[in-house]
Amino acid sequence: MRVNDAPFPVRAAVDRALAKQTQEATRDVESILDAALRVAQRCAPEAPRVADIVAEAGISNQAFYRYFAGKDDLMNAVFERGVQRLGSYLAHQMDKKTDPREQIAAWIRGVLTQVTDQTAASQSAAVIGQLKRGPHASGTDPLTALGHMLVDPIRQAGSHEPELDAEVIQEAVTGSLRRHLTALTAPDQKERDHIVSFCLRGLAV
Repeated sequence: MRVNDAPFPVRAAVDRALAKQTQEATRDVESILDAALRVAQRCAPEAPRVADIVAEAGISNQAFYRYFAGKDDLMNAVFERGVQRLGSYLAHQMDKKTDPREQIAAWIRGVLTQVTDQTAASQSAAVIGQLKRGPHASGTDPLTALGHMLVDPIRQAGSHEPELDAEVIQEAVTGSLRRHLTALTAPDQKERDHIVSFCLRGLAV
């Protein structure tokens, strides 16, 4: 008997069991990701060990490998979660603005907080330094999704090539981000202002 063909009480029981398993798995994965980030920060620039991450998370090796193929897989997941959180922060900052040019500027300044904020910079440097296979196993950089956030405000600002313009700005800003993370430096106010004005001038709107 397929679950979909089962009586309602049976389907309800299965749904409850699956929901509980999903909640438990989500908690386990979040715990592992948090532990990996803490360990990576402590031992940077040296590579974190799976044994240390497992101990930090308070889980077994079996539990770790239930969710991740290995350390590289884990660090990519940590990176992608960080990018997702950054995306939420950028959306919040952009929502505070109504003028599209100000929204673009908010996006740029928000991305640069990853090197101007000490905690964010330390976390970003520790994680990026451990990425072995590129940002994503599929070959797609999660940072590209952040660039897509620029398309609408760039279009509203009058650009005829908003997708291309968004890609160029994303490459310029994340390139500066990576340069500072690699050098363990941070852009001062003058440099941040210059990056913003440079990108806005490039839009010619």
